Amino acid sequence: MRFVLAILTLFLTLSSVFQWDPGPAPGVKIKNFLLYMLVMGLVFSYANGRKFKIQLQSMNVTFIVLIAYSIFTYLAIVLFIDYPRYDVLISAFDLKNRAVDYMLFFLVFFYGTRSEKDATFVLKCLLLSWIVSHAVAVLDAFGYVQIGDIERRSDGRVQGAVGESNQYGAFVALTLPGAVAMALASKGWRRWIWVAASALTAGTLLMTVSRGAFVAVFVATVFGAYLFRRYLSLGKIFTWGLMAGGALLVILVIVSLSFGDLLYERVVADFSSKDMSSTSSGRTEIWSTAIAMMFQHPQTLLTGFGWNAYWIMPFRYSPHNYYLAQWFNLGLPGLICSVLLLVIPVRTALRSFAVAPDRLRMPLAGFVVATITYATATFFVDLYVPWIYFWAYAGVSMRLAMIAREAVPEPVTANQPVLAPQRGDPYGWIGAVRH
Repeated sequence: MRFVLAILTLFLTLSSVFQWDPGPAPGVKIKNFLLYMLVMGLVFSYANGRKFKIQLQSMNVTFIVLIAYSIFTYLAIVLFIDYPRYDVLISAFDLKNRAVDYMLFFLVFFYGTRSEKDATFVLKCLLLSWIVSHAVAVLDAFGYVQIGDIERRSDGRVQGAVGESNQYGAFVALTLPGAVAMALASKGWRRWIWVAASALTAGTLLMTVSRGAFVAVFVATVFGAYLFRRYLSLGKIFTWGLMAGGALLVILVIVSLSFGDLLYERVVADFSSKDMSSTSSGRTEIWSTAIAMMFQHPQTLLTGFGWNAYWIMPFRYSPHNYYLAQWFNLGLPGLICSVLLLVIPVRTALRSFAVAPDRLRMPLAGFVVATITYATATFFVDLYVPWIYFWAYAGVSMRLAMIAREAVPEPVTANQPVLAPQRGDPYGWIGAVRH
């Protein structure tokens, strides 16, 4: 199963980076075909007698509630509200692609990896595929290659296969903690490969010049250090901080040779401005306009306007905020479920980290910091393609979390004496009643 998941990861990368995704039938992409085949394979496998245990029920329930409410609001629009310019067919496909498929990616990578070997292999394949996409974006930015639709923006910022610079910056920020965690967990020559991958990822992040991604990395680093403070000594924090700071300084100097003026303009000059709208690149005006419309229809503060309704409103720009988009479209049920789907994996990974063997601790810590980074970055941008990668990452990481929990021996209580091992008793004499 892990090799099929690795092939799915390969075609995800080929589709996103190289714009190559031929399908077995018109309108059917290989990555979607593999996804649905994996789902069917898991269903048939467990239906034919393989032992199946439902795990992470809270994640499953939250996904189901979010999808069910999305379908309910979609049907309400189609059958009763009838918004002008609302495309019924496109919205239906969006619901399948951006709600149902997200859950399927999580479930396939969660239940498709049954062992630690499977999960570790698939995790490395995921991270390496992301790093390959970053390498292609960097090479394209410097003019060495021209692959797919990747091209440098007119303002000089690097963008990648998953979207424009801000979206791509959030995706690169998601990659960085995972790559650093693999570097710390590896040994020998493999560690140097992951160190190089981490340096490439950090350099790519700087080249996107995405302030939202920069803020996300800073917030996640501080919050992550707080969450894992019990496991980090001051000496280790100082050593790692000094090494990371030195490496980042070197990368910053190299990147600044081509991006120095752009970094100064967007990070220093814009942040020193007293105009909040200018500092936020107009996001505060976008957010206030959307919230003002909700207050004009107070019931939508609870229910939302319905699935995909934002795009038929008289707004000029996208919401530039994942949480605002969920609240505007799906109300409080959608917002709460969306936040829970980020909180539950972090909480699960933290609890498993406390009992995990050393070899699993770094991947779990990397996932926690990566999720916090991603959750912070999505406050400043609305994402599409990266969500598929995130849910695959979450699925395989949650498998590692479950494996870490299962590896813990059952504690012996005070009222339960430890029984000495008994010798074989083929005749049934031990425990027999004496008359």
